[in-house]
Amino acid sequence: MIDYGKILKRAWHILWNYKILWIFGILLALTAGGGGDGGRGGSGYRFSGPPGENGGFGPGTYPLPPFLRQLSAWAEVNLLPLFEHPEQHVATFIWIGAALLLFIIVTGVIFAILRNVSEAAVIRMVDEYEQSGAKFGFKQGWKMGWSRRAFRMWVIDLVINLPIILLIALLIGLGVLFFTSIESGKASLASLAIGGMITSIGCMFLFIFVFIILMAFLGLLRQFFMRVAALENAPVGESFRRGWQMFTHNWKSAALMWLIMLGIGIGYVIAGFILLIILVPAFVITGLAGLIVAAIPGLIAFGIASLFASGPLTWIIGILAALPFFFLVLGLPLLLIGGWMHIFQSSVWTITYRELKILGADMPEEVAAQPS
Repeated sequence: MIDYGKILKRAWHILWNYKILWIFGILLALTAGGGGDGGRGGSGYRFSGPPGENGGFGPGTYPLPPFLRQLSAWAEVNLLPLFEHPEQHVATFIWIGAALLLFIIVTGVIFAILRNVSEAAVIRMVDEYEQSGAKFGFKQGWKMGWSRRAFRMWVIDLVINLPIILLIALLIGLGVLFFTSIESGKASLASLAIGGMITSIGCMFLFIFVFIILMAFLGLLRQFFMRVAALENAPVGESFRRGWQMFTHNWKSAALMWLIMLGIGIGYVIAGFILLIILVPAFVITGLAGLIVAAIPGLIAFGIASLFASGPLTWIIGILAALPFFFLVLGLPLLLIGGWMHIFQSSVWTITYRELKILGADMPEEVAAQPS
């Protein structure tokens, strides 16, 4: 039986004595995400008169600043027609959708690289520290993570998430089948309404229950799959086989450690609400720093945009370019605390893996070393 208290103490010691891991922890924390007014949105508010004359926050009361009047005029000309007559701007919506899709894909790829390289680096650095006491700098740690092991870990995550994707697809299929039945008139509207409500509620609770159980179980198995891939340099299939073998041979110890970490996680969430209040002064400082940092990419984007656009559009582009940097700097205190939690959890499971391996109840043979 493994010593759970010793493992938690070692992970705590590593967290506070191996501070270069904090950078990888921050990266892990960063990458874990018509109405009755003439058809103008139903908000009950619109500018009275031309924006340059009598714009205001009420019917002719407080005049808007010049920039807001320009922004209002630009929105009247360029944005409102998109929503008033969407059928006339199909090509515009297609371009917007394509741009958003491209942005999501690029962001997803970058986040996947950062997450898997950082996770592989943390696992290997903690293992080496436990084995020899050696500490590595960021450059060396990044090289340890930047390997085929990180790619295999990404594939493992992809395979693990497939059941969740299938469950979501099943629910979508049930919804499509339900609405298709309504349109085809296979059942009366009343019976469909009652049956659909009962079915929807039942499916929702069933999905939530299955989702929670499945995610918890796969999350536990993932700890072993990832460490076989990262520490044993095993291929994906071998990582699944040997990780499953380690879990089945030590499922009681693994389950108890999972329960301990679940309790720690619940305590972390509760403490997080208190920290939000305590860190208010820190958010003021990081907010001011964020404004300074975000001003640089914002001005650069504004300058580039001014070469092919004019008016409020250039300001919008500059603001959109600056916002990610502002929020990144603003949220640094929370990212740091979240990074600490990631490092602590990863260290706990890496040390647990090492302890179970030392007990000799897991791996029957070693995978031949492969180039990383």
